[in-house]
Amino acid sequence: MEGFGLEVRDVLEHTPDEVKPPSFPTPANQSATGFPAPKKRISAFKKQRQNNNTSMLPTPPAQYGPERPPAPKPEVLEKQRIAEENDALLNSLPPDQIMEEQRDLFKNLDPKLIQMLLRRANLDDSGPAKFDPSPEPSSSAKTTPVTTTTKPPKVTVEDVSENIPPPPSKKDPTKPKKTVTFDEDAAPPAPPANLIPVKTITTTDPNLIITPSNAPDEAHTFHTHYPQPPTVPDLDPEDPDFLEKMHSKFFPNLPADPSKLAWMAPIPTPGSAADKESPYYPGQDSLPISALRFDFRGLLIPPRLSRQIPVTKGLHHHGEAPEAAGYTIPELARYARSEVPAQRCIAYQTLGRMLYRLGRGDWGKGEGGRVGEEDDLAFGLWRCFKENRVVESIEEEVQGEEGRGHRSCYAYATEALWLFEKGGWRERWRGM
Repeated sequence: MEGFGLEVRDVLEHTPDEVKPPSFPTPANQSATGFPAPKKRISAFKKQRQNNNTSMLPTPPAQYGPERPPAPKPEVLEKQRIAEENDALLNSLPPDQIMEEQRDLFKNLDPKLIQMLLRRANLDDSGPAKFDPSPEPSSSAKTTPVTTTTKPPKVTVEDVSENIPPPPSKKDPTKPKKTVTFDEDAAPPAPPANLIPVKTITTTDPNLIITPSNAPDEAHTFHTHYPQPPTVPDLDPEDPDFLEKMHSKFFPNLPADPSKLAWMAPIPTPGSAADKESPYYPGQDSLPISALRFDFRGLLIPPRLSRQIPVTKGLHHHGEAPEAAGYTIPELARYARSEVPAQRCIAYQTLGRMLYRLGRGDWGKGEGGRVGEEDDLAFGLWRCFKENRVVESIEEEVQGEEGRGHRSCYAYATEALWLFEKGGWRERWRGM
């Protein structure tokens, strides 16, 4: 390796220093519990707000020397210059000329203006007026002495007030002064002596009184009368004449229509004459098919049992017999054509169950004359169904357009037709 100028020697190892054992790092703020101490964190919004508050604090002005007095304002200097010129002019005038100028002023100016000026002036004081700001002493006033030997005469308010007539007064001392008093405790004024109560007035005017035939020219005493409404006793809903009394008390001028208020009539007392006129009275010998009542399961309700069912079952309504529970076939047929979907759903469900029981033979097999002379209960119910077009109303609900109409009504109507087919009445009496 002599060609490159390098010299290779032996590798020597340095003597190692004292080896320090490894140690785990310890936190700077270690608490006694072993957990790290919580750090106080400040949000960025709070930091920005603190910076804004510190920047808005006024900075004290730098003091580079003794504080200098503020320079006077230009208007103060102008007033001071004018006052010095006026003083110099007055000092240069002789006393006779000053008195002559005063007499000219008193002669030409208004006495009120002169009095106002004399009240504000203070000629004895050489300083500024009380409303002017106090000017600083001028350097020229300190250096330039006043070279006058005679002083102007003192003029005060008392010297000129004797020659000035006082202004005329606009107030008349003889005119009384207007005052307003509010005495709440004072007694009310006494009524006039000719005041007569309205209830007892004596008059002879024929336009005001009605003269009896036996004494047309005599004076008569009349009393003022105000019409009073007729007294009507309190209404009792249990009273049989409740509707008539209510109409005479609240609507006496309107025509009465008892048919529109029939649903508000109270339930007749059991055993009374009105109760016996009910179409579902238990004591009747026979009942028409159209008056038979059924519950929501399609079961026939006898007249005596219909009066024992509580109103909480929901079978009472304002129909022809409000005291009897249940629904007749004509009533269910009207509900099946209602515009309210909930009423149609109840009607379809009840009619479907009744048609199923009819076909199953719960009310007879449908034997008898087809003219209607010797029909049994089942055939009589089927004729009532046909007269009220119950099946046609249910089919009309099912045959509607797909996706239109009420979905619940469509489902209940479909179920009613299925129950009707399942009962077997249509298959047995096809064409009837």
